[in-house]
Amino acid sequence: MDTDRPMPSISHQGDISGVDFSALVTLSNDAILLMNLDGSVRFVSPAAERLFGWSWTKLADNLTDLVYIGTPNSDAELLHDILCGTANPDAPLPHADLQLRTAFGPHAWAEVTVHLLQDSDGKPESYAVFIRSIAKQKELENQLEAATQTDPVTGLFNRRAFEEGLRREWAVALREKTHTSLIKISIDKFDALTNHYGPSGAEDCLVKVATTLKETARRPADIAARTSNSEFSLLLPRTHEIGAETISAYLHVAIKDLAIPNPDNTLGDGIVTASVGAACSVAESTGASESSEFLLAAAENCVFRARQEGGDRVKTVMNYLGR
Repeated sequence: MDTDRPMPSISHQGDISGVDFSALVTLSNDAILLMNLDGSVRFVSPAAERLFGWSWTKLADNLTDLVYIGTPNSDAELLHDILCGTANPDAPLPHADLQLRTAFGPHAWAEVTVHLLQDSDGKPESYAVFIRSIAKQKELENQLEAATQTDPVTGLFNRRAFEEGLRREWAVALREKTHTSLIKISIDKFDALTNHYGPSGAEDCLVKVATTLKETARRPADIAARTSNSEFSLLLPRTHEIGAETISAYLHVAIKDLAIPNPDNTLGDGIVTASVGAACSVAESTGASESSEFLLAAAENCVFRARQEGGDRVKTVMNYLGR
């Protein structure tokens, strides 16, 4: 690489005499890399140094590892080939939002556009790689996505996010033939509590119960959600019958131990209690258990039975096959 960083020649039309293209590139927030077909570097703009956190010489040494390919991604693979000098000039040119490695540690989201430059004879000569940081845009998108999936009162996932998670984890269980457990928790006499203490008292109860669920759902794949006004759901992928029964019993007792007053819950000694239902099964590729809906229905039926019998109890169905 030339230590003076020469600007590549630029062909143009129209009267742009007097324009200092070097100054424009220096001031631009868009990173620009000019790569020879063999992967050697002709030019690195100052914005690239700011974006990636490496000096231009160090950045050149890290180009072959710059692209993060977490899952199959044709654009990421194409850019990787360009930076490694193994790209086919006849291949499509990447234009996508990609994650790139940086000296700061975290990956940086960037919009990447590549152009193939030709020499005076019309033969492929080099690649111009334009990189624009979209970190703030991605942060905003993540915040909006979280807002659409979060219950505003408890901070748990909402029903929509829970059902999406259930379908996703059931697909994994179907492929891996693993157990999946689902626990439903319904607060007994919640309407009476709301009437007695008002909306603020009801919210305080929901938040305390939600905190208990958060402390229970500690594994990355576990999903705790508020799925209706006074009902919560806990999805436990790769959890067998004993685990489901143990956690159900624990939640039943833990909610009582919160000792939240509910004078109208006379069968629960004047404190908040819960009806808990749990179902556990292995996904199957044939029959009713091919769908996650059967597991959800089984857990809901257990909660219904617990409420019908007076509440403040646990009902479970294990190794349920939907038959």
